Amino acid sequence: MKEYRQQARILRALAHPMRLQILDSLARGPACVCELITVTGRRQAYISQHLMVLRQTGMVKSTRLGLNMRYELATESTKDMLQCILQDCEAIHPDRGDAKVHE
Repeated sequence: MKEYRQQARILRALAHPMRLQILDSLARGPACVCELITVTGRRQAYISQHLMVLRQTGMVKSTRLGLNMRYELATESTKDMLQCILQDCEAIHPDRGDAKVHE
């Protein structure tokens, strides 16, 4: 059962709409909290709490730039997983026989 704990944490983190919105925004490129506030229309403390959860799961990493923190997706697999959740899994499994072709 131990081997599934991290996967369960990731799934719990993905189960919140605000965290999905933050991840979707970070999939477009790195951002600071102030930029995420503009995108989401939420307060700094609220965004920071969700970023903390995403950092703890390893989906988001941060880099200090002066007084600000810059956030970005930690791995390409996080971006792939997010794309699968928000759209469809065809980009992840293009060789599936039932996959549609997108151009």
